[in-house]
Amino acid sequence: MEIFKDFKNQKVERLYLVVWPPLGEEKELDIDISCGLVFSKYPDRLNVITTDKEDMWTPHLQTQKIPLKIYPWSSFRLRMDAWMNLECEDVLETEYYEVTNVSEFYNIVDSRIESLELIGLKNNSEPFGIKVKFKNDYILSTPISDGNTIETSLFNKNNNLSNFESLGSIESKVIY
Repeated sequence: MEIFKDFKNQKVERLYLVVWPPLGEEKELDIDISCGLVFSKYPDRLNVITTDKEDMWTPHLQTQKIPLKIYPWSSFRLRMDAWMNLECEDVLETEYYEVTNVSEFYNIVDSRIESLELIGLKNNSEPFGIKVKFKNDYILSTPISDGNTIETSLFNKNNNLSNFESLGSIESKVIY
């Protein structure tokens, strides 16, 4: 996919979780989480890897300015639980959590992107996910019913790929 061509060999300087609050959702897998990368080459640009909200299938890249309102990682679990239990009174809007200095993401921050794989079904030319690979970790972005989810080797290990196995054989295609 051409939209991700600029990712090759980019060094991740900062990392964000971009979350749509899971208002009333029952499971962690239902939390709409995307990944925001800030590259050393473009320090004022947040590259959000997500799922296209039009077709709810295709990997999508959104370029944004660095957010002004950032929540601390220490509040992530509490806020997600509050939203899920309908106990949060805040305005429903995208929430940004900077995870640059969080141990679960140490193998991503200050690392270069080594390769990119498109994840899809064997008999379908349209990929449904993307895997960004680093020397010692990865970010896997895949669609969920209401948006997107991500996982890394140490974060959000919900095995969302297994939900696609009923649709057919899953394959990955290295694009660089």
